[in-house]
Amino acid sequence: MAPTTLQSEHRGAKLALIYRADGHAQLIINGLVRDEGRSLTRLKLQSVVQTDYEWHEQISGTFERKDQSVRLTLMMSEVEIASGDFDLGSEA
Repeated sequence: MAPTTLQSEHRGAKLALIYRADGHAQLIINGLVRDEGRSLTRLKLQSVVQTDYEWHEQISGTFERKDQSVRLTLMMSEVEIASGDFDLGSEA
């Protein structure tokens, strides 16, 4: 099955949080895997990205899985920039 993906672009950074039904997740920033992990319940992935000259932002991607659904959230410096609830259906 295809992975579930939440994407956003914020302050010039292209962000993606990818979640697979086996619990593997990746935080991708500007096309590079910056953090990854595995959990079947919840997980927070984090990294720092430079968004301007001498300006850095803390990026985090979290997921929380419940039964046949998963909630993905992308945050930049404590501000939610994207979130979504996804039905895993027959993937799980």
